[in-house]
Amino acid sequence: MTYGQPVPTPGGTGYPVNVGVTGERTLSRWWGIPFVGNLVRGILAIPHYVVLLVLVVGLYVWVFVGWIPILRYGRVPGIAVKFLTEYLHRGLRVQAYVGLLMPGGYPPLEPGMPIPVDLRINLDSLEINRWWGIPLLGIAVRVILVIPHLIVLSILGLGLGLSLLVLWIPILVNGRYPDRAALFYESVMRYGVRVAAYVLLLPVPYPPFSMS
Repeated sequence: MTYGQPVPTPGGTGYPVNVGVTGERTLSRWWGIPFVGNLVRGILAIPHYVVLLVLVVGLYVWVFVGWIPILRYGRVPGIAVKFLTEYLHRGLRVQAYVGLLMPGGYPPLEPGMPIPVDLRINLDSLEINRWWGIPLLGIAVRVILVIPHLIVLSILGLGLGLSLLVLWIPILVNGRYPDRAALFYESVMRYGVRVAAYVLLLPVPYPPFSMS
């Protein structure tokens, strides 16, 4: 089954967490009707919200018991990496489809599907310093360490929000998704998911101050 134009493979920048968005730019003008397009997509995405709600329960389990294998073995279980990757990936797909009105078709419910956003987390090793396994403290310290990133993300979020106020214009007038908007949103999502992956104790380096 074809879901739209393929998502470009997230490029290799040396950092193990990368994001790519669909290369499709054609979009029905109906989605550009102010607020209505987002509302309709939000309703259509209800099945994804249900799945995300279930995944959030698993996320809480990871936050409260994930320290055990880290503290004992100095590594993150492979099943935890797969779960966290799916949680982050599905969240990005829903955000892109509902909030950012990205083209590429309805995001499939199957795990790992790349439309309209593809997330790749390529880890050379699952090993992580045991100190991060200290219950709750490990995550708390990582949250403190990423405060500068959170400040940058808040500024980027403001710019993203302002851009959404006019995003509907080219969609409604031309039936096309703006290239610059797609590249900007891709960069913001990449930056944000790298910070999230670090905070959730995935064995990745400290995220760079870069949107590329």
